[in-house]
Amino acid sequence: MEKMKYYWGILLICLFIACSGNDDVDVIEPWEEEYTLPQGESDADRRIVDFYNQYGTYILYDYTYTDFRYEISSTMSVELPDPKYVGDMLDLLDDIWFDFYPAEFLKKTTPLKIMLAESIQYDIWPYFVLSGESCLAFGFCSDTLQKLTPATKVEFKDELQKTLWDYFIDIEYPDDFFAVSDYTYVANVDPASEDYARNRGFVANNNYEWSTSLNINTGMLSEETDITSFIAGMRTRTAKEWEDDLK
Repeated sequence: MEKMKYYWGILLICLFIACSGNDDVDVIEPWEEEYTLPQGESDADRRIVDFYNQYGTYILYDYTYTDFRYEISSTMSVELPDPKYVGDMLDLLDDIWFDFYPAEFLKKTTPLKIMLAESIQYDIWPYFVLSGESCLAFGFCSDTLQKLTPATKVEFKDELQKTLWDYFIDIEYPDDFFAVSDYTYVANVDPASEDYARNRGFVANNNYEWSTSLNINTGMLSEETDITSFIAGMRTRTAKEWEDDLK
């Protein structure tokens, strides 16, 4: 399974020297004359300004419903957060997002705006994270954050990582990942076959063995499905699940 040697190359592609934060307290010029940092109501304002200085992202807790409808959805209801819980949300995002990736990678992939909300709901269903073209919106910026169970925190982490990798992570993958595979013919699900999918370096997309059928448009196996299936596995599978699958 030669391709498995390259998974570190894929996931560690972003390992660069981290940039230091900016300690200046200057007011940030408004984006499109809409927002000025600091917004002035949270003890976490200094952290928000520092984050902008380092990554160029506005973390917002004071915005209009029109902003939210334009950036995220016109079908959702949203409540602005109590600013006193913004620091708790930043702590959570450190744990489940920012601390996972080097600074240079965050600079390239973090959206322009991060909107914080006490609640984001469609009918009775609450959402933790929703994505727009250049924005992420987070619900549960409330006292809920001060009593999160470890299980709920993991659920939030998984939901966020799926959103990031599905919609916001746009990077070039190493050519070596594709160079070791032959995409001109199908793989086999029989472990005894020399063309067994795992022997060919292909992993399933969830439970779907995509490499057993050719793309009807290209007549070849899909390189895009190959990388997305692999990334999805790295994001969702435990070490034990990988071990069982790669036997």
